[in-house]
Amino acid sequence: MFPSHSPEQAAVASQLRSELAEYQAGLRRLLERRWDPELYRDLSNQFDRIQMLSEALPRLASTWTELLISRVDLMHALWTVRAPTRINGRVVAFHARHQVVVDEARRKCALYLATEASVPGAFRAC
Repeated sequence: MFPSHSPEQAAVASQLRSELAEYQAGLRRLLERRWDPELYRDLSNQFDRIQMLSEALPRLASTWTELLISRVDLMHALWTVRAPTRINGRVVAFHARHQVVVDEARRKCALYLATEASVPGAFRAC
């Protein structure tokens, strides 16, 4: 592997891991509160940042697609609940699946960080 982009990708992966952790925490808060339009908007903006970061990491391409699909499924289930103050089993199941995919994305980010750490003397852009 030619490590020309390793330092940049490691930096992006580190930032993405942080964004994903914050996103997970915010999503848990959203589900606890049931309906919080401001938090939902903040999470949507954060998800847009996550998308931009993910696009810089080729190894996340398939995981990003799964993440996007699982988020759409979760949001659809959440916003189609008859009583917005209640969470049903469908929402819980979609949230669990989404969490698994977020964890997978964070694991793949860690691989970028491990790759960078294992390349001593790698080319560093000035």
